[in-house]
Amino acid sequence: MNKIQLTFVVLVLSLLSAQAQNFSKEFKKVGKDEIELTQYAPDKNAEAVVLFDFGKSYFIRSDNSFEVIFERTTRVKILAESGIKWAQVEIPYYQEGGVFEKVYDIEAYTHNFENGHLVSTRFNVSETYDEKLNNSWNLKKFAMPNVKEGSVIEYKYKISSQYTFNLRDWEFQWRIPVVYSEYEVKMIPFYEYTWLLQGANRFDTQTSKPEDGLDNQFGGVSYKNMVHKYIMKNMPAFSSEEFLTSINDYIVKLDFQLAKINYPNGVSMDILTTWEEMIKELLKHEDFGKYIKKTTKLAPKLLGAESSGLKTEKEKFDFVLDYVKRNYNWNTYNGKYASKSPNKFMAEKNGNSADINLFTIGLLNALGIDAKPVIISTRDHGKVKYNYPYAHFFNYVIILATVDGETFLSDATEILALNNRIPSKCINDKGLVIKEGKVDWVGLECMFPSQIKTVINIDEPANGAAQAGISIAATEYDALYYRNNYTDKIETVKKLIETKNKFIVENSIVVENQLHVDKPYILSYKQTVEPLIVNEKMYVSPFLNEVISDNPLKQKERTYPIDMTYPKNRVFVSTIEIPAGYQIENLPMEQTIKDPLFTMSYSATAEEGNIKVSFEYSFAKAVYAATDFSKIRFYFNEIMKKGNEKIVFSKKTAEVN
Repeated sequence: MNKIQLTFVVLVLSLLSAQAQNFSKEFKKVGKDEIELTQYAPDKNAEAVVLFDFGKSYFIRSDNSFEVIFERTTRVKILAESGIKWAQVEIPYYQEGGVFEKVYDIEAYTHNFENGHLVSTRFNVSETYDEKLNNSWNLKKFAMPNVKEGSVIEYKYKISSQYTFNLRDWEFQWRIPVVYSEYEVKMIPFYEYTWLLQGANRFDTQTSKPEDGLDNQFGGVSYKNMVHKYIMKNMPAFSSEEFLTSINDYIVKLDFQLAKINYPNGVSMDILTTWEEMIKELLKHEDFGKYIKKTTKLAPKLLGAESSGLKTEKEKFDFVLDYVKRNYNWNTYNGKYASKSPNKFMAEKNGNSADINLFTIGLLNALGIDAKPVIISTRDHGKVKYNYPYAHFFNYVIILATVDGETFLSDATEILALNNRIPSKCINDKGLVIKEGKVDWVGLECMFPSQIKTVINIDEPANGAAQAGISIAATEYDALYYRNNYTDKIETVKKLIETKNKFIVENSIVVENQLHVDKPYILSYKQTVEPLIVNEKMYVSPFLNEVISDNPLKQKERTYPIDMTYPKNRVFVSTIEIPAGYQIENLPMEQTIKDPLFTMSYSATAEEGNIKVSFEYSFAKAVYAATDFSKIRFYFNEIMKKGNEKIVFSKKTAEVN
């Protein structure tokens, strides 16, 4: 038997072994196969595996209407210590106004095999807690008890919902493998839903049939539930890495949307709308279109005489954006609807993203600026599917303004960004412009590059150590990142730099232009450097580990785009004093790459007791197709290799007279 045949046989035996294992699908009944499982054969690197995941949605009578009940039962095997994080359970539930969905009947166990016996630890329901995500969503959270490598955890819960539009979606795929996933939906004739399967062409099993038993009665109508069952088996883990918008865009999942309501008296109402109807509804909505109009009427009281001297549209645009950023605070919650009236927002001086941006649009319109709202989906929320007019695809609203003939996108929540920029979290394909009489989409992509330029000066080493002066200048979105994360607070900056294992020279940190957002953010500091000396040779890294040392693209293949958010340019310039008593033994070779996708240049020269090393690379596009993956992965390898090459010095030999 040759090597290829042997590999094939081993693979088949591994898969057959995995399929032969008889994992129990009954809650609280853990079998021998679950306990003895130490490695999942189809994915030997899996840190955990979902043994089963059952979901069920059905309708129950509530007064003269219905509620939706969602049940979930899940069992996970922890295969490695790194998989213990899967014992942290999060249950999302919805709210609107003063009405909440209710999470109840939580029951959970951790099973361990100890001293020849199965020991089950029950979770104490009183240890759950709630976390508010935004104005619409909360999380019920809890941690499973006594979890370790080898544990089997399982939990179940129910959610009751008065929102019939909110029929739960179902994710068949996780970031870890899933052996068996099943979703059952019992439909009643009064609500009709459309569904969309993402990430797969079909289900492993799909059945639909009337429910057994007696007929149900409602409003004089006799009916049976239609039971729809969707099953997927042996789902691989979704392997995500850097440069991904949201896992929600690519995992295998089932998405539902209420399309029609059929009343017992025979009247029907279409819910599944068109883009045109969605725009009309938003323009008429009290917390959207009407909110903008109310703000426009209030503008003269707010802006007053101060705005009367403004002449150009650009002056008016900047005046309004600066006014809102200076006087109103974002409460960190996203939304596409305002959460309070304009008057209340003005009084309280804070609100969600829609409060702020719809308010800004109203003020711009009052000064004659053509500004319109654009509803979008943020990067972590997933992409909009343009063939399906589903309102829940959108979770945010930004500003589209025409200023002196030029079109700007803006977001007044981001006070440290330029007025004609949106936050990077909003750069996600396209947004729907909300204006009368036309369906218009606007691209959210960023076409201009952001640059980080790092200039390093390494002094001549003395007594085995040297000082290096480092200056980092960042523009555009890179500058915004530094302003939001590093700020101009010296202690914050110091902590972040020191996480890179750097030793900062006391009182050497200087930050410039934290609030001057039209200028580069500049961070300067000094650090100590200890060159590596081996066998009388000195090795110096010219860029002091500022260049990436690990390829962010680790997969061999990729089926989804490489989304870098915005084009990136990186420049490194280093000047190194040649140490006394040493001579240059090796300088890295020059290298140039020129490609429509990527450019890179490297040079190292010696002159007048110094070495100057220059390194620059640029990713020309914000988003690369999956077909470009192997090229982009190769380019990152070249960045790593070239950017981390060392200069080698050797000791001078004594001159003989």
